Amino acid sequence: MRHFKNSILIFIFAMLLSNNSKAQIINAKAEDFKEICRRPLIVQLITEDAYYVDDLQKRISKTSNEKRKAELESELLAYKEYVAGYNSLIKDAIEKVWEFNKEKPVEYKSFSDVQVLRKINPKLYTVLQLIPIKLWVTNEYGIETFTKKAIPALVYSRMENCPPNDEFFNKKFDYSFYMLYTNSRTNHKLYVSDLILSLKIIQNHIKEIRNFDKKNYTMMDYAKDQDEENCVKLKNMTLVVDEKLLDLKSKKTEIIKVYDGKLSIISSEDMSKMITNQEEEAVSVSIPFSIKSDKSGIEGMEFLELIMYMKCFINAKSGVILSSYITKSIDSFGPLFKTPEFKKIAKCK
Repeated sequence: MRHFKNSILIFIFAMLLSNNSKAQIINAKAEDFKEICRRPLIVQLITEDAYYVDDLQKRISKTSNEKRKAELESELLAYKEYVAGYNSLIKDAIEKVWEFNKEKPVEYKSFSDVQVLRKINPKLYTVLQLIPIKLWVTNEYGIETFTKKAIPALVYSRMENCPPNDEFFNKKFDYSFYMLYTNSRTNHKLYVSDLILSLKIIQNHIKEIRNFDKKNYTMMDYAKDQDEENCVKLKNMTLVVDEKLLDLKSKKTEIIKVYDGKLSIISSEDMSKMITNQEEEAVSVSIPFSIKSDKSGIEGMEFLELIMYMKCFINAKSGVILSSYITKSIDSFGPLFKTPEFKKIAKCK
């Protein structure tokens, strides 16, 4: 019976591996970024989803089970705090580290305000917005369809190329960056450091595309190249690991058996301070790059969609990627750092 279950599991994962969604989306050409980075920038703030909030409030009012009611109230509070937190933190992050779009001051506008500008002349502006992106996959019939899961992404694009609620949105906008992993925190709490580091990585990546005329150069391609170029620098640095990003089975005592360099494991709060203070440290970060998905049509299989992560060490001051660990192994799809990542760094020449 156990052998039968294992065979089924292997079969399912093989199907997952055969249906890889398209990775990070970049539709702009290298020469387009000159204009994208020159236009006035509008940062679109998050607006609460009224339908979602109303639905939660109705469920709370109708729930007599105190435990379930508390859970729903916590969910509503976490959502409202996330929206308010992002709208405040993105301003701080932009003011600290954003180097592009300097001809005019950055403006911060709601979705409805941005829609008004679209009707006047969308070709005047570049927009930065946080949205959930569902990726395209090709099913067994050769038909493209969306994944069930979505990845929160920062979309940086000319306004006319990112129309909301467009069926072909993914194929129109200029550039996207999948947000750093925050799910290990209570209520998926967002820190300003998440946005600071994301903005630094985005700018470094775009500079590489723009300066060297890179075509179809995804974040995964960039991370791999940066790893080859920079991993040797880690020999003179301390690897600083967020304790929430360390796999429970990967204890420090086990890691130092394969990695003899300096290693420090700290709290998420201390990691956030290090990044916000822009210290010259190699910090652990997990960046989504794609989704493995099954589209066979078998009922229930859609829930086996797995978000895939690059596990990286990044210079907190410069945002330069120092190492990246990307694998096709099923047990390493997740965001948590395991011993093999450190083994790879130890072998860097």
